[in-house]
Amino acid sequence: MTTKSPGFLACVALCCLAAGMLASCATSKGSTLGTVLQAEKPKPARKQPVVPPSQSAPTDTKGLQVVTDPDSAEVWIDDTFVGLSPFTVADLGEGFHKITLRKQGYYELSTWVDFNGTTMVYQTSLQQITGFLKISATPEGSSITVNNQLVTSDLVELPVGTYDVRVRLFGYIEYKESVTITEKAVSTVSVTLSPAAFAVTSFAIPRKAVNPESPGLLGTFDGTISVTAPGTGELRIRDSSGATVYELALPEFSTWDQGFTWNAHDTAGQPLPDGTYTVSLLAHGRQSDTEATSEIAVKIDRTLKVAARSVWSGSAGLLYAPVPEVLPPGDFQLSVLAAGITAPDFSGFQAPVQIGARFGLAGGLEIDTSVGAVATSVSTPFMGSIAARWNLLSPHGAFGTGSAVQVKLAAQLLPSGSTVQPLMTDTFANFTGISVELPFQISLGPVGFLLTVGATGSLWYPYLLNADGTPQELLMAWLYLRAGIMLDTGSITAGISASTRTEPLPNGVSFLGTPVPFELGGEIHWLIPGTRLVLSAIVAGEADNPTSFYFMGGGGLGFLY
Repeated sequence: MTTKSPGFLACVALCCLAAGMLASCATSKGSTLGTVLQAEKPKPARKQPVVPPSQSAPTDTKGLQVVTDPDSAEVWIDDTFVGLSPFTVADLGEGFHKITLRKQGYYELSTWVDFNGTTMVYQTSLQQITGFLKISATPEGSSITVNNQLVTSDLVELPVGTYDVRVRLFGYIEYKESVTITEKAVSTVSVTLSPAAFAVTSFAIPRKAVNPESPGLLGTFDGTISVTAPGTGELRIRDSSGATVYELALPEFSTWDQGFTWNAHDTAGQPLPDGTYTVSLLAHGRQSDTEATSEIAVKIDRTLKVAARSVWSGSAGLLYAPVPEVLPPGDFQLSVLAAGITAPDFSGFQAPVQIGARFGLAGGLEIDTSVGAVATSVSTPFMGSIAARWNLLSPHGAFGTGSAVQVKLAAQLLPSGSTVQPLMTDTFANFTGISVELPFQISLGPVGFLLTVGATGSLWYPYLLNADGTPQELLMAWLYLRAGIMLDTGSITAGISASTRTEPLPNGVSFLGTPVPFELGGEIHWLIPGTRLVLSAIVAGEADNPTSFYFMGGGGLGFLY
């Protein structure tokens, strides 16, 4: 018999619970999606005063159109400059006219055309003025680039002008020269590279702190080394007492840049305790006795949290409930989520797609951003948000509490003809406005309980429209209440979250009023072992009451660093 792990059973239970809660809403025909689609229909644009056209503008398309490849050539008609191609010359009399085309770097072209007085197109390609570059380099195998483009032939035809020529070969001093190419002439460059002295030009570890218990590659230190010539190197890592805990012989340097990875274990493969460590590089040149040393301080910290989170409602966490945690400085997450929305007896479609990003900054700060669009059978609204979250309290270990304060600016907009107006739905619980929220979390091992209360201020309120269907412009404020249960086993994160809001605060604070919706979502994220890639699956729904609802499902892909 195969025994399932507690984490696996918990994930299954959470997904079943989310499916059951969503199914309980589907008791009869849904109308919330119809309400959303009605709200997303582009409203008639407000009438603007009509500006009469310029009297000098042509009233029809009659004339001589001049088209060139490339465009932006000067167009001269009968020795008079008229504009840049492509250009249509109106009010041109019948008969023969001289066309002259001029563009820097190209031969001037003149021709005569017999214009018929109605509509005519003259199209031509200009001939580029070129010269030649002849180049040779020693030793053989040197890399030659001209304006950063690799050159594989010793004779190259180039447009006239000035070019940066670069010749390099590992172990030699790079050669640079500025060369001018003139018309029908051959410019010659002959280079003999000189051997380079061995030196370490760069030694870097971008992530200075990691949690070795993080899944995939998230618990490792990644470093880069740049050198000038062949040689060998060795890494030595010392703890705060100066004792060497890890040694690694690096492969022989055969190119300028190389990398290394350290998994925060000692030489015997045992986990190292939290603390500050010094990573030392000792490098030797192959052709000389030159030595180069560099040192970087890093930190092992098991309190750091780097895990996949959704940015669906504008801030990192579950779909509808943010978390108080923040990414360590220098870490980031990029993700894309897409879903399809449906409801009983609905023949149209809605397909939201969102790109989210998280960035860890110093001082316990994280910035979350998102942009997205909703393809529908009616219109294509788009949205964006940016949130700043400051962590105030983090649990010490697997058990404890966490809290944060978060400020968020969100916009959900609907194109309407030549104008853009606020989208008057709130499917993602991320309505247009400025929000201040207080995420709170209780952690009991891998299980976390999330609760967030926040206030939003806006010039509009969802579904509150004027008689003509345009949004009411009135400063309003209301509260959001968000909650969730999250299971985080490291490589797998799953959860259920919900959100609702009050009516506008001047009208009271009763929840689930009309039309105040209730959003519910379930999700699972899997960090693929040995990678930084995250696969996600989501299911969610919105309901005003048991007979008015819709639901959606989809998935996505993310990257964590």
